[in-house]
Amino acid sequence: MLISKSKNGWELCTITNDKLSCDNFNLSSDDIDRIKEMLQPEFGNSMKNEHIMIGYDNWSGVFIMQMPGVNTRSSDDVIKKIYDFLSKT
Repeated sequence: MLISKSKNGWELCTITNDKLSCDNFNLSSDDIDRIKEMLQPEFGNSMKNEHIMIGYDNWSGVFIMQMPGVNTRSSDDVIKKIYDFLSKT
């Protein structure tokens, strides 16, 4: 379910496990490394601790979410902060 959409195409969504995901359908798999480099200085430790991954699929484009099988509520806070950060770039 869509929660918020930024002017530059990032969407904050709730996915089937009731966790948050940050998606951008306008990006391709070629953009993953660029997004990782952008996020590393600000969120690298938090993403590692919360097991947050960056991936790509045909339905979401580039997505940022907690790895399947990991279940912490604090990951949603990090995903929200990432969405806010990416929405301003």
